[in-house]
Amino acid sequence: MKISLRLKLLLYKFFSGNFGKKLLKAISFGVKVKNLGSNFNPKNAKKRKFFVVITVDTESGYVNSDERRVWQKENPNAFVGYYYGIANLLKILSKHNAKATFFLSTQCFSAKSLEYEKIRNAIINAANNGHEIGLHLHPDSDFAIQKKLFKKFNATSAFFYSYKEKHEIIKSAREIIKEHLGKNAEKKLISFRWGNWALDTEGAKALQKLDFKIDSSATPGIKGHLNDGMKYDWSKVKYHYPWKLSITDYRAINHNNSGIIEMPIATFSFFGLNLRADPLYSVLLKKAFMEYYLKADRAKKAFPFVVITHSSEATYKDGNIAQTLKDLEDFIIFAKKFEDVRFVSLREAYNQNFRQSLIGGNALTATTK
Repeated sequence: MKISLRLKLLLYKFFSGNFGKKLLKAISFGVKVKNLGSNFNPKNAKKRKFFVVITVDTESGYVNSDERRVWQKENPNAFVGYYYGIANLLKILSKHNAKATFFLSTQCFSAKSLEYEKIRNAIINAANNGHEIGLHLHPDSDFAIQKKLFKKFNATSAFFYSYKEKHEIIKSAREIIKEHLGKNAEKKLISFRWGNWALDTEGAKALQKLDFKIDSSATPGIKGHLNDGMKYDWSKVKYHYPWKLSITDYRAINHNNSGIIEMPIATFSFFGLNLRADPLYSVLLKKAFMEYYLKADRAKKAFPFVVITHSSEATYKDGNIAQTLKDLEDFIIFAKKFEDVRFVSLREAYNQNFRQSLIGGNALTATTK
């Protein structure tokens, strides 16, 4: 194991413990969110709801006993990330009556026999309990897509594919959903997140062509993996409210050239380090929530505070609940104490703010296939 990774794991273990969390809380004044505006006073103004949108990148993988993450890219056939991960998440979400959006990587449909049935049942159970199923892409580790297109893909990021390739990858994933979950599931597929947040302009254009309504790939102010196949770059975006996703420049917010709503993942800085709203950061996530809750303008529309987690981070290899999920539950309990907070899916947030009603809910019937 590399020294840098070993150090990260040691820090994670420390800050996940009681003393570490107390220390983080003591220095959480370092959490800042810029560009939310400062004129909104929730005490004096008419205010809308504050939506907390838990989004789950649903994919292969698990948390090792030493807390190291085994991601889909490393082990695409670690299907426990689907059936154990979803099941563990549903227990917590149901316990607290919170809805979520599960962004599904179709790699799960490469599973065989019993594992396949366990995964399919878990997905249907999530949908039938009011959670949304969206689409998530990791072309380089999604063997279901590669098999369907008779092609091997070597990168996660949209930046490495032509428009034609991006269109056929997304279209094939939609078709895979239809083949394994039924027409109803494919019809309700309106939300999207590219793997590793790595959407680009032509990817946005393909989403428009394939009738998606919501994207949640944006991580305002953050970029990474600029020299490898997981490249993403939202560093020029300084906006935290939903906007229409541009099909001429994916990072532009002032335009009117698409019907797709970008609901960005909430981001914040911690002493200058830009981070996503992720239960991985435990105490810091709570502080970021407070920044958004107190400062985001809710005079005209409800504000969606989008949180990201992974199904693979909800489970150890044996199915036991991992620390990140425990911290997610702790965050849910914390956020529910505040007035006007509702836990909704991206679809529900879209319905409330951008369209009165989409046909149908989230549920699937267990017989559709």
